[in-house]
Amino acid sequence: MSAVFGLETEYGVAAPPGAAGPAGSASAAGGADLARAEAAARELFRPVVAWGRSTNVFTPAGARLYLDVGSHPEYATPECSTIEELLAAERAGDRLMAVLAEAAGRRAGAPVALLKNNTDSAGHAFGCHENYQVDRAGSAEVAAKLIPFLVTRQLLVGAGKVQVDPKGVRYLLSQRALHTAEALSSATTRSRPIINTRDEPHGDGRRHRRLHVIVGDSNMAGAAARLKVASMVLLLRAAAGGGQLPDLELAHPVQALRQVAQSWPAAQGRGAHPIALADGRTIDPVTVQWRFFAAAEAAAASPSETAALDLWRRTLTAWDRLDFDGLETELDWLAKWRLIERYRQRTGAALADPRVLRLELAYHQLDAQGGLRQKLEAGGHLADVIGHRQAAAAVTQPPPTTRAHLRGRFVAAARAAGREYTVDWVRLKLGQAPAVALLDPLDSADPAAEALIAGLEGAAAAAESAPTNEFDQIMAEAGRE
Repeated sequence: MSAVFGLETEYGVAAPPGAAGPAGSASAAGGADLARAEAAARELFRPVVAWGRSTNVFTPAGARLYLDVGSHPEYATPECSTIEELLAAERAGDRLMAVLAEAAGRRAGAPVALLKNNTDSAGHAFGCHENYQVDRAGSAEVAAKLIPFLVTRQLLVGAGKVQVDPKGVRYLLSQRALHTAEALSSATTRSRPIINTRDEPHGDGRRHRRLHVIVGDSNMAGAAARLKVASMVLLLRAAAGGGQLPDLELAHPVQALRQVAQSWPAAQGRGAHPIALADGRTIDPVTVQWRFFAAAEAAAASPSETAALDLWRRTLTAWDRLDFDGLETELDWLAKWRLIERYRQRTGAALADPRVLRLELAYHQLDAQGGLRQKLEAGGHLADVIGHRQAAAAVTQPPPTTRAHLRGRFVAAARAAGREYTVDWVRLKLGQAPAVALLDPLDSADPAAEALIAGLEGAAAAAESAPTNEFDQIMAEAGRE
């Protein structure tokens, strides 16, 4: 059973020439853009490094904040056990990163743009990774059976992309589809798979594995983010409870992934492209999704999961009828397409017009005020399924139902007491003392950890107040409603 889950979001950064690095630092224009982006990412992390003496820190919310490969700022949510916790934690990461970017722009003397998308103009891709705890027994079989679901899931939760390349210009359902090379692999950057099989359980490896899904897009729409995670949770719960996942082995999963990505615009009479099964038959991707929906339908156990099922059903019905009216506030690929089409009708711009491409980027841009997403939510053009109060609180408050509760309290208490500490997903370590191991992600009340934290809190109460630095102030700003 998937007891805990989390998201890792890599963000794109951009800065104008001369804003965050020496002009002419790379000879080619693309190289100069990359150098500026890397310099902007380092500038964005300057207060983080001053706070934690590293570009890899855990926050008082129990979340991980770090610079990933390619200088992408990344926020990994704390472990969550409910969809509501995860949605708040993910939005908290957006808020924190946006305030960090705004502060970096002030220091650099020019704006630093923060983008929650998955590709850049040079053809590089960066990800939104999903993590689910699964039982070690049978995990490989479950992962293999989920490949058809993940290949066709972009019909529901893809973020959409205007793709301009030598083949022409077209609108894809998914940003990640063209950047995936294998179905299952232990690699992540050399050859991006749909599911990464590297065995890093971040817990008791005798009992559990971490199912690491890296094919998904970053979602701006809260309803789509909810559906993306909830559908996986429901399928894993159904499988753990003895249910059978559909047996629909694909002949060529990567080819199918790219075929499905090109299933729009359905308004011109084209539905989802049929894909080949390993037994020689073909199948409609919508039919694949209906089969998985049937397997998951009885597993819902919360209002959020029921709401996700409802959107899943309504979206598949829309694909059957090729009538998507009423879904444009809940699905990213559709919300963005409708936004672009309204602009094109007003201006006469072609799909590859630079103004359209700028509008597409604006859909994914975050700022300290929430960016275009907040305006769309306020205007009723995107459904607001995440309360601002809950998201603001999640900047500094860990989920109470997982070990993140202990990790976040430990970080806050150690900093308040002025003590040296190290921390990762599994261990809490104070100075040279033996580490406390938290092997169960659902262990939110470990006695050894509680004793360690209580001692730190007592020391903090007796000590002088530690001075706040820039990152403390940034977390406070991101946590204000």
